[in-house]
Amino acid sequence: MIFIEVYRDFRFQMKTITMYLFGSWAWFIFSVILLIMLCCYPFTRTIQSTRKLVKHSAEWIIKLTGLDLEVTGTENLHDQSSILVANHASYTDPMLLAAALPSNFGFVAKKELKYIPFAGYVLGKLGTHLVDRKDAKKGAEDFKKIMQSSKEKDSIIFFPEATFLKDKGLLKFKKGAFLTAIRSQTPIVPITITGSREFLRSESWLPKNVKLRVTIHPSIATDEEEIEINEVMDQARKSILSNLGEPDLFTKEFE
Repeated sequence: MIFIEVYRDFRFQMKTITMYLFGSWAWFIFSVILLIMLCCYPFTRTIQSTRKLVKHSAEWIIKLTGLDLEVTGTENLHDQSSILVANHASYTDPMLLAAALPSNFGFVAKKELKYIPFAGYVLGKLGTHLVDRKDAKKGAEDFKKIMQSSKEKDSIIFFPEATFLKDKGLLKFKKGAFLTAIRSQTPIVPITITGSREFLRSESWLPKNVKLRVTIHPSIATDEEEIEINEVMDQARKSILSNLGEPDLFTKEFE
């Protein structure tokens, strides 16, 4: 009996040591690749070349940390403009999507990020669309610009939950992504990200070595007559939940 307890304690200690070693190594790799990327940043001349640089950087981070990232459903992506909507569970979600998707996708983020030192420059060169979530009038103007961008064959990624928590579950969607898609008659492609919440949970700064998966679902047409936004949102939500493995928190949302 004593031997079993000692063995269990030893296994627990080894697991803890392994976890901290991986977390330290992951942060080291991330820091080095990020520094190299930022040194190369001023030399990218177009949004497309900047996005390629970020994609290659994300791929190298995943490769050198030894993470297992599985991507399925790439045949569901469109050559023309599209609106991608993905669940949001971690700060690492944009990095995972950058590695998993082609480099011709831009992100939508909250406008407050541009006030973080250097963030405005980085996001601007990536062609990131910043949206004002506090001022409804300014927010509407921002979405008009996004609609124009989508008509010009720029594909855009939204996180319609607009935030994430450490607890599991798919939060209520904001309507911005779906209004943009319907008004610009751009197809919506739902994406499910699994594993990122465990990889780097909210309120934690220690990455864990877990299996990561990005599933790209069949697109949803938005060019039909009298199409209802709630119907489109429901279809996208069902697709994301189909292999998310987390509860549906439809009634729960956060600012």
